[in-house]
Amino acid sequence: MRVALVTFATAVMVLRAVVFTEARSPILIVPGLTGSQLYKTWLLDPSISTGLWIGIDDCLDVNSALKDLSLVFNPATGRYQNQSGVDVRTFGFGDTCKTEYLFAHLLQDGTGCDHQLPIMPYFDTMVKYFVEQYPQYYKRGVTIRAAPYDWRLAEDQLQASGYYSRVQSLIETMYRDGGYAKVTIVAHSMGGPVSLFFLNNVVTQQWKDTYINAFIPLSGAWSGGNFALAAVISGGINASGIQHHPLFPSLRKYCHGLPPLALRNAARTFPSVSTLLPKPSVWGKTVLVKTPNRCYTANDYEALFADMNHPLGFEMYTSTSIINEGFPAPNVPVFCFYGTNIPTPETFTYDSGFPNTVPQVMYGDGDNTVNLLSSEVCLDWANQQAQKFRFKTFPGVSHGEMVSNESVLRAIETILLLRQ
Repeated sequence: MRVALVTFATAVMVLRAVVFTEARSPILIVPGLTGSQLYKTWLLDPSISTGLWIGIDDCLDVNSALKDLSLVFNPATGRYQNQSGVDVRTFGFGDTCKTEYLFAHLLQDGTGCDHQLPIMPYFDTMVKYFVEQYPQYYKRGVTIRAAPYDWRLAEDQLQASGYYSRVQSLIETMYRDGGYAKVTIVAHSMGGPVSLFFLNNVVTQQWKDTYINAFIPLSGAWSGGNFALAAVISGGINASGIQHHPLFPSLRKYCHGLPPLALRNAARTFPSVSTLLPKPSVWGKTVLVKTPNRCYTANDYEALFADMNHPLGFEMYTSTSIINEGFPAPNVPVFCFYGTNIPTPETFTYDSGFPNTVPQVMYGDGDNTVNLLSSEVCLDWANQQAQKFRFKTFPGVSHGEMVSNESVLRAIETILLLRQ
């Protein structure tokens, strides 16, 4: 089935000879895990919000920051809440500034976009590319916008929070502001599943036919990523003698001496991480975790969580495992892009210190974060929907580079400038 799929390469070769002069589709950016700034407001003084993700306090007092980030799960109700006395939220919904850069600083004006510091870049290259290439059409806050979200939450909690209602209204506004042109959703990493849930569970087919030009997932974490396993087991991995923190790569880049177990304790409270654990339907009987006592597959999560003294983790997993179950096609034009040919953590081997020591790693194919098996889930949509489906791989382009690589941006440009 997959061998017969029409790739994107032929279309790109033909369209390179075409000179584009007019943009025709607004862009909505949906960021990935840890890709939205989060701010902390003390309930006793809600007038001032301080940057929590990623803020200067994350480096100065990482344990306190991670505690404030952590959620509290009530197994009786299945609900999550912030730490006592703290409200954590995003700012700048509809603007790109909070996804162009991830450094979150003190807020006293509601959004702080006018004072965003160019530190910790994320979508900045992509936004600048389209704003500068097509200044007559692409304007920040009008025809290129973003939908940041609380990335600690799973899709069902995002829906309950009203996030998807705001996304729907934002797309309708962009459609009108963009000259009644259909909107293209560009989603990175976990933003892929977050967007898929929206397209399959929130809006109707008639609405999608009216407002959506295309869905472009970049390195979509459809079946999660095996990195999520290491995050909840031990908080880090040992690669080439260097400790890495797979869930918090930005912190590792800008801060030093991060405690893996503190990172683990925070990650274990995020239902979003539960949704990113490798799916049994994709990984089957593949061994993902090894300890001196036994091996674990994606079918052994109950035993794995029990053996790492985190039984609550299995309850969190089962409560989120039905989200996007079966990975149904979104029934909109899809262009699925992902990186390949980069060693990506696949199997984790722990010594007798399990689960409190970092593991050795065996690698497979992927983009260094999302495994190839997970990225390829979208390929099944070619036979599940009537709308256009294309895919393109980017050998050697890493997970983070998918939002800034020139070849990726040009491929997106081709889609945006064609009428679907």
